[in-house]
Amino acid sequence: MKIKILQKTFTGTGRNLEVGEKIEVDDRTANRLIRAGFAEEVKRSAPKKTNRAVFDINTPEDEDDI
Repeated sequence: MKIKILQKTFTGTGRNLEVGEKIEVDDRTANRLIRAGFAEEVKRSAPKKTNRAVFDINTPEDEDDI
């Protein structure tokens, strides 16, 4: 689960975690940090929608006979 750290803390993963840092940790650790108020879950945003419209397709049938 991806979380954002709200307070400087040490989780036992080998380093201190600073405020504002976004990290990926196992669900158990993430839930403990969230319950204790040290972190909040980072919501994953939906993929950006793009315009996939095709405006002009050239096919052999469209070519003029010479």
